[in-house]
Amino acid sequence: LNFIVIINMMKKLLIFLVLFFNSNIVNAQCNFVIDIGDKKTKIVEMFAEPLPMFDRLSMLPIPSTRLCPNDKLDDKIAIEYLFLEEELAAIRMLVLNDGSNEISNKFLLMNYAKNNFGDFDTGQNPLLYNSFHSWEQYGKIIIYQRLLDTEGFIKEEIYISNEEFDLKLGSFYNELEEIAFGEPGEEIN
Repeated sequence: LNFIVIINMMKKLLIFLVLFFNSNIVNAQCNFVIDIGDKKTKIVEMFAEPLPMFDRLSMLPIPSTRLCPNDKLDDKIAIEYLFLEEELAAIRMLVLNDGSNEISNKFLLMNYAKNNFGDFDTGQNPLLYNSFHSWEQYGKIIIYQRLLDTEGFIKEEIYISNEEFDLKLGSFYNELEEIAFGEPGEEIN
């Protein structure tokens, strides 16, 4: 009789372990390799040197399937590392839609955001969702956006940074605008 009780307990334990490990795989997050504020060294060793965009800003795009093999994403979802000088300032996950918005209409990135950062209301028809949602988790700022432009093209992305580097990026972009359009308050002829 004790033998049967032990066998039943082992079956229950085995079922629990299978369910536990399967649920962890389903909710696996991308392995971004480095964190916001880290030097680019490790990511450069694994992939390549970031591409210069502006004087102090560089970017390294990587297909999401390379960093998120268990997340059911698509090669048409890119992960962009944005570096200010040598430090990672932000990570962007971008949907590279064609004219039919095929990838966005599969809800791959939307579902990734909901599964990994938290659910949010998309209304009765997620195809019509035209907004953004933000989270603050573990010292990070995370913004999911799905916006329809005037030509029917969906711009969909997840932006990940922290307060320090989000402010640094904002200041950097403001400096670029001042250079492009003149000093604040200065009239442009």
